[in-house]
Amino acid sequence: MRRILSIVFWIVILAGVTSLFIFSNHKQDEVVCPKFEIDVDYGNAPVLVTQGNIRQQITDNKIKVRGKALGQIEVEKIQKLFDNDPFIKKAAISIGVNGIVKASIKQRNPLVRVIDQKGQQFYIDEEGYLMPLSPDFPARLIIASGNISPIGKIRKKGKNEENITPYKKLPVDLQKIYITALSLRNDIFNNALIEQIFMNESKEIELIPKVGRQSIILGDTTFLSEKLKNLKIFYTDGMKNTGWDTYKSINLKFRNQVVCLKSE
Repeated sequence: MRRILSIVFWIVILAGVTSLFIFSNHKQDEVVCPKFEIDVDYGNAPVLVTQGNIRQQITDNKIKVRGKALGQIEVEKIQKLFDNDPFIKKAAISIGVNGIVKASIKQRNPLVRVIDQKGQQFYIDEEGYLMPLSPDFPARLIIASGNISPIGKIRKKGKNEENITPYKKLPVDLQKIYITALSLRNDIFNNALIEQIFMNESKEIELIPKVGRQSIILGDTTFLSEKLKNLKIFYTDGMKNTGWDTYKSINLKFRNQVVCLKSE
């Protein structure tokens, strides 16, 4: 008998809590949103999208947030809008007990600006994703150009590609560009030295420095950190008494060698 009463007691308690929860949620859904906050985390990235851009996207898609009952706000539609934005790395929408809706957004960080053979321009971000140029905020980045095969339309990330390293999904030419640009950015000296990455007709990587007129030939991206280390040593030690324009080309293709061709 006691066991039966105990079971009945807990059923009543559970039913009460459930009813209270449903009632509370129903009341929360009726709360009118007094404010829609948007927080964009740029990290160290140049600005590509602003709160104003994001609000305009929401307005253009005829979505209303502020002044609307919480239960009627199209949260899933807003989330999908953020997920499809090429400049947004991730986004989360939260609703406070006071009815304030907040969008917390992390922007992608572009690494290199690419110009392919057909003149199409786009960014590769630090993770290896492709991004279109921002129409409002041009980013000052190292430029990659030359004999880079066209990619056509920049496609969005597929549902089954979440666990694949992003840059490995890129075409071979862009993988070389990405690896080179990332290695340059991670080295303070070479990042300050190099202005452009160039892919020649043999699909080899060449670097164009900001100072001097020489071409720096890397070849492929094997032993890249070693090649860039040799380049740094050559510029800091080997050019002390020769001058920046002494050499027409600096060839780093061969391991543990720096082969130079003097200017005429």
